[in-house]
Amino acid sequence: MFRNSYQGGAVFDIFSGQGKDPVAKWKLSGGPSAIHKEYNKEVKGFVYCLEGSSQTVKMQMPENAKMSLGLIQRFLVLQVNIPRCHDFSIELVITDLEHLKRRLHFSTVHKKLAATPLHARIP
Repeated sequence: MFRNSYQGGAVFDIFSGQGKDPVAKWKLSGGPSAIHKEYNKEVKGFVYCLEGSSQTVKMQMPENAKMSLGLIQRFLVLQVNIPRCHDFSIELVITDLEHLKRRLHFSTVHKKLAATPLHARIP
């Protein structure tokens, strides 16, 4: 998806809430009542709000799970606001130079760290 994009700078944005349809290349699960865009005064911009169970309301990028984002940056920074007493989870699938997939699953549901060479569940 971003494989042919210039990523040589210090920062490379893969998502922003700005624009006409910023989630056009995303797979959204949960329906329009569960995922909506709204203006946030603290951020001074648009954000996406996901309301409902973290198991049914999802945003996935790229839309096709078999595709790769093709990111080569060393760091990934996410800005997420999780309301108190709400569940949250995010799964990152990282492919190394030998094309082995490694999954990192961050979730408020997990109580302790569990890791294998190819998978990690992180509270």
